[in-house]
Amino acid sequence: MALGSAIATATTSGAFRAGAAQGIAASAGQGVLQAVGAVGLPLVVALLVRSRREVRSARTAEASAVDREQDARHREQDARDREQDARVEAAVSRERAAMARELHDIAAHHLSGIALMSAVIDRQIDVDPERAHEGVRQVREQSTAVLEDLRRLVGLLRDDAPAERAVETVAGIVDLVERARTRTTVDLDVRPGAHPLADGIGPLTQLAAYRTVQEALANVALHAPGAPCTVVLDDRDADRLAIRVENGAATVPSVGTSPAGGNGIRGMRERADLVGARLQVGPTATGGWVVTLVVDREARPASDGPADGPEVAR
Repeated sequence: MALGSAIATATTSGAFRAGAAQGIAASAGQGVLQAVGAVGLPLVVALLVRSRREVRSARTAEASAVDREQDARHREQDARDREQDARVEAAVSRERAAMARELHDIAAHHLSGIALMSAVIDRQIDVDPERAHEGVRQVREQSTAVLEDLRRLVGLLRDDAPAERAVETVAGIVDLVERARTRTTVDLDVRPGAHPLADGIGPLTQLAAYRTVQEALANVALHAPGAPCTVVLDDRDADRLAIRVENGAATVPSVGTSPAGGNGIRGMRERADLVGARLQVGPTATGGWVVTLVVDREARPASDGPADGPEVAR
């Protein structure tokens, strides 16, 4: 019996110790959890905040890099634009200098024609008054034309000349033809492409085209009075613009032959060489005359040799 009591006592004591151990373990685990909660949660929050800050900083840095890249591109584009403007200004300045040299040729062209027509009028005034009156009309037109040309060129040579007058354009050929209709019969044939008229053609090249048509129309009025004339602007090709001025045979006698010694055509050829265009001039099979100018849309250096086409004085 004593043995049974001892066993029971031992069993009870072991159970008590086991329960105590479990209680201690539970308390310890709870303490650990409390410690982790007290320390780990703020740490996790801090890590999340730090991560968000790093993400924002990275995005800000990326946006700044993009802005810097765009600014660099804008500066490069501005530099290219300034360089292009400088090239255009230099080209226009060269053309102005060339125009200054042309003043004498233009005056000689018109004034020589006026002198020849005056001589014809002097011979016809008694024997053919009607023809003499027609000659007087042509003298008046030539005088007006030379004054307009000289005023325009003097204006172009001035530093304070308006920008819109500095460079005549392909589009201005329409008005040029309209003015020429007061002196001769001129038809305009514009053949547009899928792009704006003269798209991709630089200002100096457009000026050369304008001046070529202007000179060709002046030659028609002087050398083929009364002849029908057609100006064709063929802009359908994606790479180039073709301009043709063609007139038929004169219906009344010309007042003279090559009054300016062929300087008009020489001026056309020099302008074509300057812009790398192709110029062809010469008579037609029907007794008329044709001037053809082909210019590329992209500007290219002036050719080293003369422009293509026969050299015919007129």
